[in-house]
Amino acid sequence: MNKQLLSIYKKETFSFFEGIQAWIILATYIILSMFITFFIGGFFSLNNAGLFSFFYFQPYILAFLIPAITMRLWAEERKNGTIEFLLTQPIPVFSIVIGKFLSAWTLCLCMMFLSFPLWIYLNLFFAADNLNILSGYLAYILLTGCFCAIGCLISSFCSSASVSYLWSLIVLFLFSMNDLSFIIKWLNLPQTLQMRLQNSLSLSSHYSDMISGQISLDNILFFMLLTVICISLNIFSVEYKKD
Repeated sequence: MNKQLLSIYKKETFSFFEGIQAWIILATYIILSMFITFFIGGFFSLNNAGLFSFFYFQPYILAFLIPAITMRLWAEERKNGTIEFLLTQPIPVFSIVIGKFLSAWTLCLCMMFLSFPLWIYLNLFFAADNLNILSGYLAYILLTGCFCAIGCLISSFCSSASVSYLWSLIVLFLFSMNDLSFIIKWLNLPQTLQMRLQNSLSLSSHYSDMISGQISLDNILFFMLLTVICISLNIFSVEYKKD
């Protein structure tokens, strides 16, 4: 990590915690996660050796909270007119984009750490499937990286944090609930090929596989590829504004 990227990363990360934004997000996350896990996910009525009740609802919780993390990263720069100053500095656009992305991802990882007491509780009082839980946390890490990249990309097109939040919320919920069957059916492909294509392009399908303990290369590559594509588009969008 070069010094310029690290400088941007530190600035954005500290700005989250200097105010109350990060603390509100962290508190909201743990309250929502625990409420949904125990009261909606049926923690005590299901077999939760792999914390299924916790991981299953994470995409919807994160789709609600991550836009609040990413909404201001670029939108506030445009609104306040500081983006022009930032882009005239001798800092590569790549470093700025990656630094902002990593700062958002770091806050998501802080949210993840807040759930560790639940993991400890499960090991103390129940028969925990720790390998499955590790697979679930890997899915969480990849999912939050993907969602942060999408949120940052949308923020780079907006000049208002509230507009950025709204669009990010809509897009992330669509990704969480996506069902491409109605599109794929138009292609008139064989049924087997339709199912394979639908599963390969479905974020929810890849995430569900991983929280079920299926750590396959295609699941990991799906999230990584989508993250890289969104970060690349973010760089291009900022480069376009710079030019």
